[in-house]
Amino acid sequence: MQSFKLKDYNLGDTIAAIATFPSLSALGVIKVSGKKAFPIISKIFLPRRKKDMRKVKTYTLHYGWIMEKSKVPALPAGRKSQKSKMGNQKIRTMNHELRTTNYIVDEVLVSVMRAPNSYTREDVVEISSHGGILVSNKILEIILREGARLALPGEFTYRALAKGRIDLLQAESILDIVEARSEEGLKAAAMQLSGESSQKIKKIKDEIKEVFVETESSINFPEDDTSICLTQAKRKIKVIEKKINQFLQGGQEAKILKEGTRCVICGKVNTGKSTLFNRLLGEERVIVSNYAGTTRDVIEETINIRGIPLRIYDTAGILEPKDFIAKEAIEKSQAALGGADLVILLLDGSKSLGKDDYFLLEKVRNKNTILAVNKIDLPQRIKNISKFKGYRVGLSALKNTGIEDLEEAIFKSVYKKGLHRQDMVFLSQYQRQSLRAAGDNIVEARNFLDKGHTIDFVNLSLKSSLDNLGKLTGEVLTEEILEGIFSNFCIGK
Repeated sequence: MQSFKLKDYNLGDTIAAIATFPSLSALGVIKVSGKKAFPIISKIFLPRRKKDMRKVKTYTLHYGWIMEKSKVPALPAGRKSQKSKMGNQKIRTMNHELRTTNYIVDEVLVSVMRAPNSYTREDVVEISSHGGILVSNKILEIILREGARLALPGEFTYRALAKGRIDLLQAESILDIVEARSEEGLKAAAMQLSGESSQKIKKIKDEIKEVFVETESSINFPEDDTSICLTQAKRKIKVIEKKINQFLQGGQEAKILKEGTRCVICGKVNTGKSTLFNRLLGEERVIVSNYAGTTRDVIEETINIRGIPLRIYDTAGILEPKDFIAKEAIEKSQAALGGADLVILLLDGSKSLGKDDYFLLEKVRNKNTILAVNKIDLPQRIKNISKFKGYRVGLSALKNTGIEDLEEAIFKSVYKKGLHRQDMVFLSQYQRQSLRAAGDNIVEARNFLDKGHTIDFVNLSLKSSLDNLGKLTGEVLTEEILEGIFSNFCIGK
């Protein structure tokens, strides 16, 4: 993470950065934002049709060339004949002066967006050049030479936030669009960028303000009958509490889409864990054999099941180790199991339950677990699993049957109450804490009302809830928090 201070985000500077990954690609984009954007482009860009780039209309595209000035030897400024020391041969002497000339760097398209109708609400120029590490950096170098400075991480988005184009929830969603690992995650992040989550928070704040004003009136005019006011306040606070809880649930669902679910496949040796791992992955990632204990380490891969990024782990059988290597593998498996969000406990349906199976059933008793009975293509001998309360699936990893049922069970286990994209909200750790605090303030206000405390206590709790909700959208922020948020952005965003 790059170290910087918020004061380095000087809004008076004109900033520039490469917005695309420098590589051997079809296109590269260089962004410029600030007061000098148009003067700079007018100096370095030669349009195909003669025009003043400082005066062109907004939202227009212009074809031409990026030019660089260079000093080259000038043509002779004067001539003088003299005799050579070698004889009567005459030679020319030239005054070697330097002159400035322009040469083409690249053929480009330049898009123009005038303030305030741009991403940063400043004058913005985007140069679409040919892709390549050298050409993008060369164009950026020319721009910086003409008076811009290199943008800091997330500085374009910071300017959009600072100038009121977006709020902090929308700023977070931009990063989540870039880092999306599933289609569902992308859709949810795009919805948040459109401002839907911000509008919901605003509505909740308005409802809290309404109750706050009512309690404030009760404090200022104690002689009035407040019984009706308090009854209405209780009802409204309960509704607000429910809405904040829905937001918290939506934040947890969005976190799953963003970070993925840690899913561990466990079971005793030779139950088919590696075969199932390969089936879910869709390729032969792990060596499979009939010999017990083939897997000697924890193997991790990321797959996508019905829109859920699943960080799936194939583990060694959690049994008594026979040697040092097996001991190391089992310790890693137990550590993975301890940190799992979801466990697939694989049992061999062709055999009766043994002590190792009972040991594992007890081990995952308090985990979010799917019981998967493998080898259903063989005669079944498994019994005594009726007491298991989670999802149960029968399958044959070898024959590739029952895998769709397992995927359905995975989806339902992760989203037990269903997937509600409209309630999702991507939150940073700071924002998540702020939302929880806002919810705690509302619960506190409700408890004060229930226990008959004076209205002053209720009023203070409501005020604290409003302050905490303000942190979500960026109305209440510290420099340290902003620095932490925008350090996660890439340069050029």
